[in-house]
Amino acid sequence: MKGSYTEDNDICLYADSNQSVVITKDADFRDSFFLNKTPKKLIKINLGNVSNDTLLKIFSDNLQTILNLSKKEYFLLEIDIDRITITEPGLH
Repeated sequence: MKGSYTEDNDICLYADSNQSVVITKDADFRDSFFLNKTPKKLIKINLGNVSNDTLLKIFSDNLQTILNLSKKEYFLLEIDIDRITITEPGLH
């Protein structure tokens, strides 16, 4: 860790070790999910600049899906303004 900056790899390692979900707008995590199989649980926000109210509403509207997915070993949930896309690769 450098100052207030944490390396992506450290975030992935921590999340995977603690069965946590990484929530990000950073496309590097999406690439890492497919190429390196980490983080195991990822929510990728593809919304650009939206208000906090809009973001909270989208999460609220999809909360049950997010909770169900969080129980799985691997998933990628991509959130766009008009849809969500779920990827559950057969990673072993």
